[in-house]
Amino acid sequence: MNTVDSFYQALPPNPNFKSSFEKVSFVPVPDDWFILITDIAGSTKAIEEGRYKDVNTAGGLTAIAVANVYGHMDFPFVFGGDGVTFLLPVHFLFPIRSAIADTIGKVRQTFGLELRAGIVPVQALYEKGAQLFVSKFNASPHYNQCSIFGDGLVLAEAWVKQGEDESYLVRETEKITSADFTGFTCRWEDIPSRKGEVISLILKPLDKDYTKASRLVTRVLNFIRTEFGEEEDYHPIAVETLETATGEYLEKEALAHSGGKRNLFFFLRWLKVKFETWVVRFAMHFHVPLRSAHYRLDQLKVYQVMSADFRKFDGTLKMVMNGSKKNREALTLFLDELTLQKQIQYGIHVSDRSLMTCILKAGESQEVHFVDGADGGFALAAKMLKEKLNER
Repeated sequence: MNTVDSFYQALPPNPNFKSSFEKVSFVPVPDDWFILITDIAGSTKAIEEGRYKDVNTAGGLTAIAVANVYGHMDFPFVFGGDGVTFLLPVHFLFPIRSAIADTIGKVRQTFGLELRAGIVPVQALYEKGAQLFVSKFNASPHYNQCSIFGDGLVLAEAWVKQGEDESYLVRETEKITSADFTGFTCRWEDIPSRKGEVISLILKPLDKDYTKASRLVTRVLNFIRTEFGEEEDYHPIAVETLETATGEYLEKEALAHSGGKRNLFFFLRWLKVKFETWVVRFAMHFHVPLRSAHYRLDQLKVYQVMSADFRKFDGTLKMVMNGSKKNREALTLFLDELTLQKQIQYGIHVSDRSLMTCILKAGESQEVHFVDGADGGFALAAKMLKEKLNER
């Protein structure tokens, strides 16, 4: 165990997502840690232009850049569609600043998007009277996922996004060494809903007490179970709906690794991606038990479903669900009632498919597959939520 981050690694994981709230297992984040917040500025406009996959991919690149500095993936982070929120020990501050600074430049070169990033010391939040808690649960045999709670996160986001103190912002000029994106892949087509709709939900409990907020989240999860069924019933990814990507998606992965430059490295990377994708298709079609790291390639789709990141909590409950129009209408009626009771505010976006961006830690049996609703997903649900909160 790495002594500098033993706090999080030593946290016992809850057995599943729901149990994190039933047991109220959140613990305070150490005051010598920091929050790293990344997001794509102007993501809504890019999504309106049909570039939702670019937004997701650019947001997800920060996760693998940080993981490759860290050396593993057992650290707290939450993917929000157009960016990622991280909690990290101060010992990693300078190499991570450099990796994120380089990622800012690579995202601009590759996608023409502006990645915004800021780092806020947890101690600065505590000095303002804010709170910050974390827990984790066993999402799969290959991934422990964190949950974050507390008004400290809201305060940190305000400091970063409003830019009132520019010392919190990470600049592209802070690059010392290049970001390492080894382990980033993006090789799946958009995934159609099995029941007609893919629902991207962001729900914010209005009570600042995390015990009360946990009870509310449990109540919402119980309703979802009643209406949608068990997790496997509303899981947005299924083996039978997964298809390997062709063309543009594979090219985007190669471009991300080449820093947006169509040079010899890009061409060689593109050939490598094409060849590996062909091998995977061959193994799956003919049920050939080829292996790569901890994978059996003919079972690759099973791994994607197993480690899909489709439910999470970072002060807001974020879920991507496969369901029917009837399921969604019942859910919105339930959430509207909670809204009238002034217990929550929420944003929702509906599509007919989801998309998936994959992060694999090279040399480790660790992986996470970020899932979002297509055509805007979390970003547009967040826009709706923000508008509702501003109306209060």
